[in-house]
Amino acid sequence: MAKSNSTFHFISFNKDFLGFLASMLCAIHCAALPLILTFSALSGLTFLANHTIEFVFLGVSAIIASWSLIPSYKEKHGNTLPLKVVAIGFVFLVASRFIPHGFMEHFITAIGGTIVAISHLINWKLVKSCC
Repeated sequence: MAKSNSTFHFISFNKDFLGFLASMLCAIHCAALPLILTFSALSGLTFLANHTIEFVFLGVSAIIASWSLIPSYKEKHGNTLPLKVVAIGFVFLVASRFIPHGFMEHFITAIGGTIVAISHLINWKLVKSCC
């Protein structure tokens, strides 16, 4: 019972949950978009493949990551693991911008978004364990 209670504390208005949510939306967007656009009935959703939307996802994730992970590191747990994990995730995300459109671009972007989301989960657990 205590495990589900701690899960509900994560799913609330906190910086790590917002970062996790933004990053997972980015990963889902990148992983599912090629499949969605292959269906002709949904071809009106091509605006979702717009580079501006992709950069908005990337920017929002970076802002929330900075807002959440850096203060937690400095003021609470002092563990660099979430910062290292988020850096790896953003390396994947930035690298995906240099790959021509196709399966590999979406795959690498989805991996990067997932890694960034995992960094928020790690940070949240560290904050909960130390405080």
